[in-house]
Amino acid sequence: MKELIFSSFGFKYGLPPDANYVFDVRFIPNPFYVAELSSLTGMDERVRKYIGSFEESDSFLAASILFLDIVIPRYLEAEREALHVAVGCTGGRHRSVAFAEWLCKHYGSTSTGTGVSFAVGLRHRDVDKAQEA
Repeated sequence: MKELIFSSFGFKYGLPPDANYVFDVRFIPNPFYVAELSSLTGMDERVRKYIGSFEESDSFLAASILFLDIVIPRYLEAEREALHVAVGCTGGRHRSVAFAEWLCKHYGSTSTGTGVSFAVGLRHRDVDKAQEA
């Protein structure tokens, strides 16, 4: 079965070498600089609520979905076994994690409408790395 993989990563640790597409969410305000959110991750509802409170978050997520709705079926209809979409922020703990989670949730419950079946996977490469400013 073909696989659609969403992952989060921190740019300061380098790009995932197997990513087909890389989205950069460093333009979204960083929860790292909010004292009560800094130690949490993008898997925490309070962090997701903070990130989602910015208009640019909604706009970027919607635009990403429009783009991926075009790319996913065509990519997976080709002779490819997997499509890896990586989402990066500075450290890979907050913004990228939240966006990867949102995208995975969206595509985990939708169909491309093309008859191409695929499994949806989620990876958080850098979420457990030590925090630094």
